[in-house]
Amino acid sequence: MGSVIFDFDSTLVPCETLEELCKQALADDPEGRRELERITAAGMDGSMSFEESLRTRLAIARPTRNDVIALGKRLAVAPTEGARELVRELQAGGHEVWIVSGGFRDLLLEVGGALSIPPARIHGVACHWAPDGALVDVDPANGFVASKEAGLTRLDVALAAPAVGVGDGATDLALRKAGFVQQFVAYTEHARRPGVVADADFEAATMGALREILATLLP
Repeated sequence: MGSVIFDFDSTLVPCETLEELCKQALADDPEGRRELERITAAGMDGSMSFEESLRTRLAIARPTRNDVIALGKRLAVAPTEGARELVRELQAGGHEVWIVSGGFRDLLLEVGGALSIPPARIHGVACHWAPDGALVDVDPANGFVASKEAGLTRLDVALAAPAVGVGDGATDLALRKAGFVQQFVAYTEHARRPGVVADADFEAATMGALREILATLLP
């Protein structure tokens, strides 16, 4: 038995969810959307820290809880092609499947539930919402505001070995460098970042290719 730690954005789903949420808020502001895309790219390629990228994007556009839940419900019925079947196969084989993301946990739970991933294995940024659903602030107490490795360290989770990380960004690759996973697969169907691919152990451009790689890594 082993573990597969999936990134969420541009991996289990075909978009960057915070970018999608902010684009909705900036529908009439093309300059704001371009700046948002630049900041997202900087956070994903490692040239800006994740926390700085997150807080900067939220300063540009503040999504509401209704926006977050609505996008989660939409993506729950349209994850990356083949993701639902792969998660089912991994769990049927006795492997743990986790989602570890810099996205909003409220949204992750919507999609993770549709993929039958237990809530205890879904981790991301927690938010404080006002009674009317407005975003008050992100919660620094869970650690995922800073980084994925900081969040997992604070949770003190025990991942079944061997543990394999799957994702598209530098924040995902960092889990291998921190020792949380022993192998890292760069998932490039939706976004291919050369610096991440160069340091990855494997590259998969589809869920089918990922399935074949995981079959060689997990007992």
